[in-house]
Amino acid sequence: KAESWSFKLSYYNEYKSYLSMGSKTSSLLRPDEIQDLSEKTGFTAREIVRLYNRFACLDKTRSGYLRREDLQNIPEFSVNPLCNRVIEAFFWESDEVNFSQFAILLSTFRPIRTRTVTEYNNREGKIRFLFRLYDVDKDGRLSKDDFHEVLTGLVGDTVNAVEMEKVILRAIDEAGADISNEDEDTYVTFDQFKKTLDHVDVETRLSMPF
Repeated sequence: KAESWSFKLSYYNEYKSYLSMGSKTSSLLRPDEIQDLSEKTGFTAREIVRLYNRFACLDKTRSGYLRREDLQNIPEFSVNPLCNRVIEAFFWESDEVNFSQFAILLSTFRPIRTRTVTEYNNREGKIRFLFRLYDVDKDGRLSKDDFHEVLTGLVGDTVNAVEMEKVILRAIDEAGADISNEDEDTYVTFDQFKKTLDHVDVETRLSMPF
């Protein structure tokens, strides 16, 4: 409880400090909204207001929601070979996201800090986001077709069909799935996918400054 009050006090001090800087956007977010998002995402009040500025710039129609095309217009996305997969992971459950959903999704990429680990910003949350990048048909498991579409987006025509098949089968085999029966479809589950990343520093690789 003492830690909870300490968090609220530091949050309100930071919020008042930000208001004193004269941010116009901050007036569009209520203090309780910012506090709620801060507790869910681990973002500071300053970071949340900055994200809201970014959200407002992307929301060209002023609808209060972002759609796929809004993210496709971001230069950083357009040059990324996994652009479409990243965007689909953002719109996993809906065809549009509001600011709260936007902030929660971005919190997946926030560096993990011991005192601000949240439901969304932790190792498993980052791995689940990676899994969604590969789960093209959104069926909760990774098939050869899923791997093929994602890897083709990464390497294009630089790898021939035979080599691509070998790469895919090796990835599925390393995940622990049975590839011995060529007549049956083979899938990689989330737990198998997660296990292949046991020795990978996902926390650092899927983090960026805000």
